[in-house]
Order: sequence, then C-alpha cells, then structure tokens
Amino acid sequence: MNIPLPRHLSLLALALAGMLAGDAGALTITREFAGTWYDPAHSGHGFNFEVIGSGPQKNILGSWYTYDNAGNPTWVSAMGPVTGDVAVLNAWSTRGGAFGNSFDPANVQTQAWGTLTVRFSSCTQGTVQFNPGNPALASGSMPITRLTIPYNSSCSGGISGDSGATSGSGEIVQFMTNTGLVPAASGKLKFEELPGRAEFSAEAEDLPAGAYALFVDGIQRGTIAVATVAGGTNGELEFRSPVEPGKVLLDFDPRGKVVQIRQGASVFLSATLGTAAAPPPPPTGGGSGSPPFGDAVYHLSVEPSGNDGPELKARLEQRVNRVDFNVELEDVPAGTYGLSVGGIDHGNIVVRAVPGGTEGEREFRNPSEPGHDLLDFDPRGLSIDITSASGSVVLSGLFPNVPNGSAGGGDDDSGGHGGGDDSGDDDGGGHGGGDDDGDDGSGHG
Repeated sequence: MNIPLPRHLSLLALALAGMLAGDAGALTITREFAGTWYDPAHSGHGFNFEVIGSGPQKNILGSWYTYDNAGNPTWVSAMGPVTGDVAVLNAWSTRGGAFGNSFDPANVQTQAWGTLTVRFSSCTQGTVQFNPGNPALASGSMPITRLTIPYNSSCSGGISGDSGATSGSGEIVQFMTNTGLVPAASGKLKFEELPGRAEFSAEAEDLPAGAYALFVDGIQRGTIAVATVAGGTNGELEFRSPVEPGKVLLDFDPRGKVVQIRQGASVFLSATLGTAAAPPPPPTGGGSGSPPFGDAVYHLSVEPSGNDGPELKARLEQRVNRVDFNVELEDVPAGTYGLSVGGIDHGNIVVRAVPGGTEGEREFRNPSEPGHDLLDFDPRGLSIDITSASGSVVLSGLFPNVPNGSAGGGDDDSGGHGGGDDSGDDDGGGHGGGDDDGDDGSGHG
C-alpha cells in the first residue's frame, strides 16, 4: 500500500511538530503516540501505530506500508510490548488474499517477517530499526516523524497520556522509613492523579547537606539537592506529567515500587509507595477576597516539639494566573481538626494514618479546581489556628504578611531541585523555596 504524501501533507507534518511540544529526553510510550508516522526524506511509505492492551500491559500494534524487492506494495504487520520509550515488535506478512468479496480467508498464508524496534525520542520524532528474516532484504533503520495525531489529543510523553478524562482522582501520601544511618532524617513521598495530570514528589529533611540519588524500582530517577534552611536541611525532587518548568517529566509510575534516597550504596530513606489513592475533598465555590495574582511566596512552619513532633505548615503562592494556599498537619493524632484563619472557620482537616506517621491537608486555590477549595480570603498577617474536636487550640501560628520564600525560577531542565514548582497540587515542601504548588510549602521558620 502506497502512502502518497504531497506537499500539503508535508506542511501538515511541520505544523503538527509545532503543536506537539514534547520535550526531548526520557519519555514513556502512551496511547498519545498513536497515529501515522513517516520519514519525510522518503515520502511514499510509512507506519501506522496503535497503543493497545489492558491494565498495565501495553503493546504497540503497527503496520508498515512498504514495498518488496520487486517494487510491489507490501504490508508488514507487527506487535510487541512497550518498555519505556521503546517497543520491540515481532513482524509478519501475508499472501494469498484477493480484492473485495473475492477474498477468502482460507487462502491467506501468514509468515514470520522479522522484527521492528520502535523508539521515540519525543512526541514528534522517533526511529524504526528493521531486521527482516529474509536475507534478500537488508536490515537498517530510518528516522520517523509524526504525520497525524488523534482528534482532540495532546502528547506529553508522561504517564498522564494513559489516563482518561474520567479517571479517578486521588493522592497517596507516605512517610519513608529511616534506615538508621542518619537518625534525625525523614522523608515523604506524594503521588497525586487527576484527569489528564499526574504528579510525584520525594522530599527529604534533616539529612546532611549534599546531593542524594532518588531510586525508584532500582532505577535512578534524579538527584535531590539537600540544602541548609532555617531549622535544618531540606531537599525535594518533583515530577509532573505533563511536565512544566521546574519539574521533571513523570515518565514512570512509582505506585507499588520501592523508592530510596541514597548516596552510592548507602540507603538513608526507603519506602514502598502504596497503590491505593485517597480521593481529594470536594471543591467549594463562591465568594471573593483572595490575594491578587502575582509572583510571591509566603510560608509558615510551627513545630513546638522539634523534629518528629506535631507540625503545622502553611504556604501561600501568588502566581501570574492563580493563587494557591494550603495548610498541612503532620504527626498529630489521626482525627478531624478545625481550621480557622483570623478567627474565621475555614473547614476541617482530616488527618489520617499513612506509612510512617500521620498527615492531613486542606488546599485552597483561586480560581478553584477539583480537589481544592476556592480561596476567597487573604491569610496574610492573620493567625492560623488548628483546633481539636473539643475546640481547644492544638497548634497555632501567625502567617507572615510579607514574602519570605522563593518560587525558584528553575527551567525545564532544572529537575525541580528546589525550584519552580508550578503545579498547584504537589507536596511542595520547599523549606526555603522552590515550590510553586501551594500544598506543603512550609519552611522551618
């Protein structure tokens, strides 16, 4: 079968390349890679790919519309499992068919053809290696460029490309186990999934300042830069799909995997991230009075008993198109606590047991989105009080009225090492800056 690619289709391919801003580098093949691909330098033959399967098993089903040595149109069909950014496909060809109603499946003969190895370097570029079993056909490879994209689809190269518009929302929060090498150290993992978006973060506190490797399922996924901040040390690495400035593309699923924070062979913190996500609280709406949009970060941390004691964290971030505010409790007894800001009730924080401790959080945003309450008040300069069921104050702190944190300014390659988180959802623990998500942004003082 011939794929005629006249000039207007070549221009279409160039336009699509601009629309699909997939970053080069590590990625994972998702259903968003389905479509027609070809080599612009050899227009006239090409590939169709579908990403199929059930549950965690993904396969690529491909068809190569090409020619045999005699110049006759030939279809090569292939299928194989997806592993990250590559899929090795077993290929076959057929003969004995006929046109239209003259086709008799009993006459069709299927024969092994060889293998195709498909690797993508971005949402618009890739390579196909072909290894035919017929010695008369030469092995080789060709670059491929996306020609078509499914309707109303976008490609990020991250795991969000496999989630559906009706996927369930929820988050997993888990404290890491201290292996005893640095007894004061602690770590926390957070995974959050919303329709069309997924985020994962790993945070370490009170390790000696320095660089630490983050391993997930035995694979190093990045480096956490632990730096000195007021009251201790802190470092965080943040992933997101689709990616955004200050974060790393989330091209792997950490759920159910062993996560370790290491230096060389020394493992300081470790945990197997859970798989069951707790649904976020329902959003609320209405009202006004939120701080204006801008570019500023405010944070508060209250930990009266020191490390590993009950802790209140609050963080406000003003961005150019939204404002995020969150209040988080850690290491208090599980239960329901009241939240008041400036003496006004703003709902409850449900603290639940998570591996390694307890955690609860309430998130506000203007404009609101699912999983966040509408931020219709300004907490700056006001007292934040956490009360028990009996009404007694458990933790309290005065939220600053001038910025005292940094939103970072990391770029897409910064890996989120303490900079530029702009998600609005992940556990921003920036302890001195770099978190733009508005969720866990305290900073020891």
